Amino acid sequence: MIKKLRAALFAAVIFVLLIGVAYAAQTGLLKLDILGDIGAGAENAAQVIAPDGKVAGEVRPGATIALAPGVYKLVIHAVGATITKNNVIVEAGRTHTVLITNLAVLQVAVTDRDGKDPGFGVTVTSTDPPHSQVASFLSGEKYLFAPQMVDVHVDAPPQGYDWHAVVLKPGERARLTLGEIVPADLTVQTTLQKLPIDNSTRVIIMRAGTQSRVAESAPGPSHHFTLNPGDYDAYIENDSGKGKPTAMATGIHLGSGAKVEKTVPLD
Repeated sequence: MIKKLRAALFAAVIFVLLIGVAYAAQTGLLKLDILGDIGAGAENAAQVIAPDGKVAGEVRPGATIALAPGVYKLVIHAVGATITKNNVIVEAGRTHTVLITNLAVLQVAVTDRDGKDPGFGVTVTSTDPPHSQVASFLSGEKYLFAPQMVDVHVDAPPQGYDWHAVVLKPGERARLTLGEIVPADLTVQTTLQKLPIDNSTRVIIMRAGTQSRVAESAPGPSHHFTLNPGDYDAYIENDSGKGKPTAMATGIHLGSGAKVEKTVPLD
């Protein structure tokens, strides 16, 4: 009885293997290559459309998909662009590689003190007003973009971290990295005729190039802020009745753990 069961099992295995070989001989492979290793593994999967108009499957950059012989259409939805490849021929026993080189790749890599990526939320917006959101994903992931310029925000504590005017070039990857965050100190001193007037001014800190408020300091002895590394603008309101009623200091760069003093004259 045991010998018969073994024989039956062996025959079944052989049958399955023969079926697999026969299936492989009747199919071909479609490979999607977007910028080689740079784009491999990107989250934007392409749809493979069969001749009858139905979706035959999906394939991500760097991967392959087995298909019955035929003529297919490939549709890739990048952020800001849709690319369609028509007349994609799949032949039995062969691999057809679809090569795309005119897209850009964006990846935000975050490393915590344990050397791991915590998977913080990433928001990508247009650089120009009104700074519309164009994409959102998690740190560590790759996404395909049409060439453009964007602002990138990652939800790293305590306020988040920003990159302004990131250029996404065709055929290249923008890899933004963020290690363990060491807050920076910023002191804004407002003056009139070179004398401090902090008691009569209010300072609002915004992310560089935006109207997004990060911190605020009311009139008082000093205007001191503890902020994440990044680029900021400072908007000053002067209630002293003398000098300029408002002023703006732009492009204040704060490195990790830096101590920066910025003097804004209101003469």
